[in-house]
Amino acid sequence: MEPSELLARARSRAANPSDPLDTLAAARLLSEELNRDADALLDLAVHDARAAGTSWTAIGDRLGVSKQAARKRFAKPFKHPFAARRTRREAACSFCRKPPGPRVHMVHGEAGRICADCVALAGEIVADLKAKSRN
Repeated sequence: MEPSELLARARSRAANPSDPLDTLAAARLLSEELNRDADALLDLAVHDARAAGTSWTAIGDRLGVSKQAARKRFAKPFKHPFAARRTRREAACSFCRKPPGPRVHMVHGEAGRICADCVALAGEIVADLKAKSRN
């Protein structure tokens, strides 16, 4: 599409086509839309190329960037299969290792976390110790 055609499209979208600043604002929005569409087009083309077995080196060469830059821009991030499990384990109760969940309430501290059940148990232990110390 020719730039003059794009300018005409921006003018048609402007609130007041005779005002150059309104046209400029509409042109900026149109430019952002075109950039998003261009990025989506490249994403699809790279996906098709990869599905056809094209190497990252060849894709990078065609785009005028290194294979690392092409891969970083277009490859989906790899998630380790155990990453979610590791994250849940790291967020578990520091005492009983119960993983977090919708029904497991945690109290977070500087060095760890404790679930509501362990808080209740600790409260009972402290109450028993106080009762024994009074006797």
